[in-house]
Amino acid sequence: MINLYKYPRLYLNAEVKENAKILLNLEQTHYLKNVLRKNTEDVIRIFNGKNGEWLASITAISKKSCEISVSKQIRKQPTAPIKFDLFFSPIKKQRMDILIEKAVELDVSGLYPVITNRTENRKLNENRMNAQIIEAAEQCERLDLPVLHDTQKLTDILADKNTPLYVCLERNSGANPISSYSYKNGAAFLIGAEGGFDKGEIELLSTAKQVTAISLGDNILRAESAAIACLSYALLSI
Repeated sequence: MINLYKYPRLYLNAEVKENAKILLNLEQTHYLKNVLRKNTEDVIRIFNGKNGEWLASITAISKKSCEISVSKQIRKQPTAPIKFDLFFSPIKKQRMDILIEKAVELDVSGLYPVITNRTENRKLNENRMNAQIIEAAEQCERLDLPVLHDTQKLTDILADKNTPLYVCLERNSGANPISSYSYKNGAAFLIGAEGGFDKGEIELLSTAKQVTAISLGDNILRAESAAIACLSYALLSI
């Protein structure tokens, strides 16, 4: 029996169907030719987030171009998954890399950067973040991509009364453990900046009707650790 998972995997922003001929972009061509040392007739796996996963073979490859031919579907696209959204205050580059990678691995549906009073990283490289999302999805065998949404202010997020939020407020004595609630129908979590929310934001969050304060335990977690904890618990509890 052939181990299909040995073949490298690429996300394509293109229509994928049987016998389709697809030209890869320059970056993907470089990756296959110069990093993986692939050649004509070599097999890869491809997905586009809509049509499942397919096998394809390289029909032509050069320094600047690569053509593949789609052969057969090996995994069907699942029905609409349970949505887990992550609202987060952008943090320093290295820790942000970890947050994005692990959130994708943990089936996050939407990534929502939120500017709070203590947000340090206010200039996001969205192209780089989207590239990280794609790379993480390729590596973890996901068949879809989470959506990176536009950056918003905390006040704008809270103005949307129709989006229930579970907010990590560890220092709030009224916060119940994350295990107190069910996430079988999905959830949206909000993580604060390094240093947490300031006093005014805590008061604002505490009075917002759509907000439920949750605790992740006695220890104060870093922002990326809190995001991982929330998504891990929600995913494993369904």
